[in-house]
Amino acid sequence: MGYLTSGKLSEKYSLWNDFHYVPNSFFVARTGLTRYFHKNLNLTAGYAYLNIHTLSEGVKLKRKEHRPWMQMVASHKISDRLKMINRIRYDMRFRQDFANGELLNSFTFNHRLRMLISMRFPLVGKEIIGGTPFINITNEILVNFGEHVENNYFDQNRTWLTFGTRLDNFSIQAGYMHRFIQLPQDQRFVRSHNLVLWVSHNFDFRKKNKANKKLFYRQP
Repeated sequence: MGYLTSGKLSEKYSLWNDFHYVPNSFFVARTGLTRYFHKNLNLTAGYAYLNIHTLSEGVKLKRKEHRPWMQMVASHKISDRLKMINRIRYDMRFRQDFANGELLNSFTFNHRLRMLISMRFPLVGKEIIGGTPFINITNEILVNFGEHVENNYFDQNRTWLTFGTRLDNFSIQAGYMHRFIQLPQDQRFVRSHNLVLWVSHNFDFRKKNKANKKLFYRQP
């Protein structure tokens, strides 16, 4: 489940916030500041806090992670109905250490790069406006690098298909995500099948309060 927001501060800046919860897996709260260089290009930088479920010596732990992050998003109109979104995100990961079934006060640092490509098109008409149903198909590859990465330079691959609709200044979408993950402990590969529900909400904090009709949608 995810709740993603954009708060328009000016023509060139907006405030990013999103919250995600996966039962028995993790919770993340992410914030950032977005700078628009073009209507189809923007950069965001910020900080995220995570609480991650971890198993150590048969003991269930909730380890902390502090994650400064930045990203670039570019969108392209392929046809009258089809829009493509490309995103590159960089995570600086400070993950809490654990041993013998206990959390430690130390943190290990490594890097992660995330590359996403998404296709979105309306099911009715040529433009996604209020009440328009749409389909979103996305794939994201996540890779680790840094001196503390030993077994899993390939982190995971995520592929999802969602159906959604736009309602004025927010959209809601639900669907299926497939995750293919390499575990760092024993280098095993595992798959997970997930139902997803995401809500994207757009705010406008400018004095004139002119709703920005182009920012209702956020990639998770």
